[in-house]
Amino acid sequence: MRETSHLSPHWERLLRRLELLETPLVQVWGWPGSGKLGLLSAFLAVHGADAVGLALAELADGAAVRAAVDAAWESGTRWLVAAGDPGDRLREVVLRLRPGQQLVFATERRLCSMELPLSVVPPQELLPTPGELAGLWHLLTGEAVDRTTVERLHAASDGWHRPVQLALEATGGAGLDAATPEHLIDIGPVRAFLRHEVLASFPPAGVAALLAAPEERGEEGLDGGEGWRLLDERGLWVEGAERDRMPRLLAAFLDRERRRRGSVSRPAVRAAAAAPAQRAPSYSLGLLGAPFARRHDPEGHRELDCRLRRSFQVLAYLASAPGLEAGRVELVEAVWPTEGERTIERNFHPTLSHLRRALETGRKDDVQPLLFRGGVYRLNPEIGWEIDAAEFAALAEKGRALAAGGELAAAADAWRRAWALYRGPFLQGHYEAWVAARRETYQRQQLEMLRELGDLYLRLERPDEAMDAYRSILIEDPLQERVHVALMQVYAEQGRRDMVRRQYDRLCTLLLEELGVEPLPETTREYHRLMS
Repeated sequence: MRETSHLSPHWERLLRRLELLETPLVQVWGWPGSGKLGLLSAFLAVHGADAVGLALAELADGAAVRAAVDAAWESGTRWLVAAGDPGDRLREVVLRLRPGQQLVFATERRLCSMELPLSVVPPQELLPTPGELAGLWHLLTGEAVDRTTVERLHAASDGWHRPVQLALEATGGAGLDAATPEHLIDIGPVRAFLRHEVLASFPPAGVAALLAAPEERGEEGLDGGEGWRLLDERGLWVEGAERDRMPRLLAAFLDRERRRRGSVSRPAVRAAAAAPAQRAPSYSLGLLGAPFARRHDPEGHRELDCRLRRSFQVLAYLASAPGLEAGRVELVEAVWPTEGERTIERNFHPTLSHLRRALETGRKDDVQPLLFRGGVYRLNPEIGWEIDAAEFAALAEKGRALAAGGELAAAADAWRRAWALYRGPFLQGHYEAWVAARRETYQRQQLEMLRELGDLYLRLERPDEAMDAYRSILIEDPLQERVHVALMQVYAEQGRRDMVRRQYDRLCTLLLEELGVEPLPETTREYHRLMS
């Protein structure tokens, strides 16, 4: 008998829902912060030996998929659980699953496949009811909550799991008896979640489309425009009595963003190659690799005076934030995380003044590069900002869209240009916590893009360029076994068995020295097959 006394009624309901599904594939489809990963963790904890977690790296490798499924069958494990999108490996997993086995996985986008035996737990089912929200309140605060308060909180949040959790953890429930969406987004962790985990998950053009979208579907054309197409893709909406609508928290946050941005309806960041001629001088910021900051005008360019480390960090934080903006609390938490209030008060405004002077020195107009409106600091979007990190992310997303549309050569070109922009880790030489978080994000994007680029070059029958991409991955992460196998396969296609042997020997040495393990059996079998 499984032990569930430590679970909230919300998790209890969803676990029962998962257990009743009988298809080999079960997709938990949810918004950012909807609780889908927490649900899978609870599922693993409750079912013990009957469920086993799979890393996405295992699902990216066909041999690893087969080994994981076979091992689960031999041990009598019913459920395999993956906290992400298995992608192209789903069909292979289905073919390997034995009768009674299931793969349960979580994604932010709906998988559209009529060919695979797939059940979906949609985003609306992940939203807790008011009664279940009361259970979450008690679990996090240790106190009971009255019906009126929890109903107001549910109405303000739609039961969106992560924001409610953050609000309860930050306040202990104090002040939430009269919660409104605006009140909730005034709570720092909730606002940071909406800005950095929800809005930042969309490309710059997507953010502009969301800002232009109506709060309810159907008010603009037949489908609400591009913004509603993006919301539909992620299921990021709530069913209404007359019209479907955005979650109230998202709608309130976007409304605040519109006011702060002055109703800007275009991306604030423009690529250097695509930017039209401007009257105002533009700025170029290099955040990937050794950082730099320059101002450009008809007379040439010059380095900005950012000798104060913290003034440059403020500039870099704004330049890598959604909408090129951040509030005072966010800047303080990033740049002065351990300082006392007195030190912050003494240094905050002088640091911002130094940055403003550095940006304005040499300008011959009255345009202010750094704006402060409504409590938010923002890089002026009317000035051209050439930011390598933003352009890198935009090109990576563009390449993915082109590849999905079958435009393989154009996708390879976009990814190649993104690759050229990645000169090294984000803000090389800086080691603050916020830098480390964004550095990890960009590095992960770079490695995923290079793997997709290498695979794409093979489809285009350009093996030498594929090898360049694969080798670059191994420079950053030499333990990616799948990439070693891909290189061995390319060498074998070229008849270079000596290089196959050398690559395999290198992999064996790395795994033994770094992890104390041998290659997967599937890797060894593939090596012998290639050498035969």
